[in-house]
Amino acid sequence: MRLALLFAVSLLCAPSLATAQPSPAEVARGRYIFGATGGCGCHTVPKETANAGGRRYDGPFGTVYSTNITPDRQAGIGAWTDEQIITAIRSGRRPNGERLLPVHPFTVFNGMAAEDLKALVAFLRTTPPVNRANQPKRITVPMFESVFLPAWLAAFAPRETPPAAAPTSGIARGEYLVRAVGHCGECHTPRTMTYATDNSRFLAGNPQGPEKSEVPNITPDPQTGLTWSEEEIAEYLATGNKPDGDVADGLMAEVIQGTLAGYRDLTKADRLAIAHYLKSIPPVRNKIGK
Repeated sequence: MRLALLFAVSLLCAPSLATAQPSPAEVARGRYIFGATGGCGCHTVPKETANAGGRRYDGPFGTVYSTNITPDRQAGIGAWTDEQIITAIRSGRRPNGERLLPVHPFTVFNGMAAEDLKALVAFLRTTPPVNRANQPKRITVPMFESVFLPAWLAAFAPRETPPAAAPTSGIARGEYLVRAVGHCGECHTPRTMTYATDNSRFLAGNPQGPEKSEVPNITPDPQTGLTWSEEEIAEYLATGNKPDGDVADGLMAEVIQGTLAGYRDLTKADRLAIAHYLKSIPPVRNKIGK
């Protein structure tokens, strides 16, 4: 009887399958997906600790600061369950139900495959915890969170649909990496007067992009778009080197370099899949810059 009781207690105290450690292969896959997002650079102040938050973003609604996504249990996401982290990525909700304000592109990250999100969470849990408190937001528009943001999301926000499994090759792979994981449209697509992305001109460039930067047209329009070869596009994503000898700067340089990983860590097959997809989308005449 005593042995049976001890055996039962040992079963209760043993780690469950639900909390089993992810395999090295899953963590490596998660790091790869992290790099394919551009290294989640929004959560890192340049030249400071990766994922520790604190990067400032000014918008028409006020000022917000990116949050700490290290596995620190007090300041970061270490106390969140895997499901809560995935919900935040996909649906823009914290565990307490609070909305993640615009900047985090959850409406397009929703298009990421479940297996990739699971691996991404596994990787995030292996990164160094940083006890850096999050800075409070400063919203200047009355009733923004309670009325205007929900109405805007319902009326204007895009919504990607996750595939049953992540595509592995060809145009489908490139589209998945561009639209959902790399969320390229958030910067490269023009916005309307409502600040929603104008998806009738998908990837046609933005004269007033993030941090007041000009973001180029990367549709295959021969006059105003991206005319590089697929090999040249793949090379640029790996090195930041342009065919004319210039180099990437600003936010594009950041996402190529990444934080703990970036576009430079993508396989050549994936970089070529992105290039092939970009060559396949409708060309849009939209001149950006001089």
